[in-house]
Amino acid sequence: MKKRLGIIEWEFVPDYIEDLIKLCRQHDIKIDLFTYYKHSAYAKDVDNVYGLTKTYSAKKFKCKFPIEEEIKQIVNTDDYDYILTDSMGLSFTCNIFHNVSIIQKIAMVPNIFYRKLLHCKYKKQIEHEKNYYRNCPKTVVVSNYLKQDYVENCGVNPESIIVAYPGINSENLLNCQSHKNNKVFTLGAITCDFGLKGGYNILNALRILKKKYSSQQLRVRIINPNYTKQKVLQLYLKFFNLTKYVDLLPYQKDINEFYKTIDCLVCAGNYEAFDRIVPEGMLCSIPVIAGSNVGATDIIKDGENGFVFDAKEPAKSLAKKIEEVMSKKDNLEELIQNAQQTAKQINWTNFAESVFYGLYPGLR
Repeated sequence: MKKRLGIIEWEFVPDYIEDLIKLCRQHDIKIDLFTYYKHSAYAKDVDNVYGLTKTYSAKKFKCKFPIEEEIKQIVNTDDYDYILTDSMGLSFTCNIFHNVSIIQKIAMVPNIFYRKLLHCKYKKQIEHEKNYYRNCPKTVVVSNYLKQDYVENCGVNPESIIVAYPGINSENLLNCQSHKNNKVFTLGAITCDFGLKGGYNILNALRILKKKYSSQQLRVRIINPNYTKQKVLQLYLKFFNLTKYVDLLPYQKDINEFYKTIDCLVCAGNYEAFDRIVPEGMLCSIPVIAGSNVGATDIIKDGENGFVFDAKEPAKSLAKKIEEVMSKKDNLEELIQNAQQTAKQINWTNFAESVFYGLYPGLR
């Protein structure tokens, strides 16, 4: 063990780097920082600072290689126990991933012809994920759902994977905990990408429920910033007579106000590495229903601190869970308290500890 850690200041790193630095100092581990900032806020707390100039874009696969070469020219990468990077996916680093693999994304496309086209388009990126990531010394993922993805699709050794749940900024949510009691039971969802984020899963469940409940008993409020441009969605709502059940909302500057207006939060994405709105809702005293392919279901015990529906039959299973929450809405105090206690553990300090002791298990 060389007792030296390199950190590339990128993506979510500023959320947990202070905690990582503290842990390194406690255990006498030296820290080098690689940064794109001329004046990094953490320069005074580390041993060495190295500036990076090669730009990175998650959408440009080839941009990884110039960055790898630049770092290799600056330092000998073998001098470190690990070089840690967040969402950058370099071949010699310990990589932290918050997104499902490109292979998993393609696998979720229903049209087999379109899947084949995507495999051709992203052939080099797929090969990179298969050949490079599995050779990384350690890989950090934000849920067991993502761990399974990288093991099955990328051939990553499960023994080299660290699971660490990403934090939420709980201070901004403390005022949400007393949301109003609606006369009409109101579901809430955030679907910036309506299809991928499960918007149609929710509407299909609503089609089942509207046979039993009127719009005076059940409504859905969905944040979907691009809804005015989505003609297919507008036609869908009219064709299935759902317009009076659904409120489509633009981008919300204050998400707290949105949380205060709903009685239940639904996370029904087709795939989600984690989905941090799950612990946000739990912290805000809102019962949460999430699909089984949402990574944050790791922290949900069905019926104890939230609800999980079967993503293999989303409409039918979600409809049952919504009806269950509606039937129990006046008796959810214990579940809400359990959910809040769970959500309080989902913070960046615990994330940093999971990463650090995953890298250095012998120091725990």
